[in-house]
Amino acid sequence: MRTYTTSQLGRIVLIHLGKGERVLESVEAEVSRLGIKNGILLSAIGSLRKACLHFITNTDDTAVNRFITIERPIELSSAQGLIVDGVPHFHLTISEPDGMYAGHMEPCCEVQYLAELAILELKGISLTRRQDEYGISYIDTV
Repeated sequence: MRTYTTSQLGRIVLIHLGKGERVLESVEAEVSRLGIKNGILLSAIGSLRKACLHFITNTDDTAVNRFITIERPIELSSAQGLIVDGVPHFHLTISEPDGMYAGHMEPCCEVQYLAELAILELKGISLTRRQDEYGISYIDTV
């Protein structure tokens, strides 16, 4: 187990995305523009016309992922995650006419009407991601 703490909070950033904008790519650009190194995605809701995600398909030491792309009306019910060293790592829950999905958000998720995200910036902590012996990334201090 690893635990990291800070009592220093920075800005709360609200992002509104409109029709055709890409969620992860837009967040990455805004995080870079604002100079956010570490943060928490507190909330994300909206509608999508394209969702790209992956999820694990096994329990062996080395993960095998299934990547899927859905292109039809999609509700973004929630997303949460961390920004570590300027890099977002988000998971999402979505629903569409044929079912519900949850998994790791990949680039190419595209907004249909709108998406609204809230990010809390964390200050006073220097974090990065490293890979363990199984190729899984974990949070560590710089």
